Amino acid sequence: MSSADVKFTPFANDTEALTLGELNVENHTDHVAIFGNVAFRRDAEGLRQAQALKEVLDAVVAALSGGDLPAHAETPTGTTVKQVKNPFES
Repeated sequence: MSSADVKFTPFANDTEALTLGELNVENHTDHVAIFGNVAFRRDAEGLRQAQALKEVLDAVVAALSGGDLPAHAETPTGTTVKQVKNPFES
């Protein structure tokens, strides 16, 4: 896939995802999550991945720039944090 093939509309749905190397970009209606790992090597594939990531981030910036934003978005209700014991520690 070339960077021109990247079609990612930020905040459009809760189903769209993109993978670049081991980097994942997940679309949601209230946020875009980027997590994982990507190494940009000095080759054609590294350039393709960098261009694709730039395209996604440019789309996120454009979507955020187009509206009146609050200082901080509210986190969804019903989300709870629970501390659990590390299963690898005795």
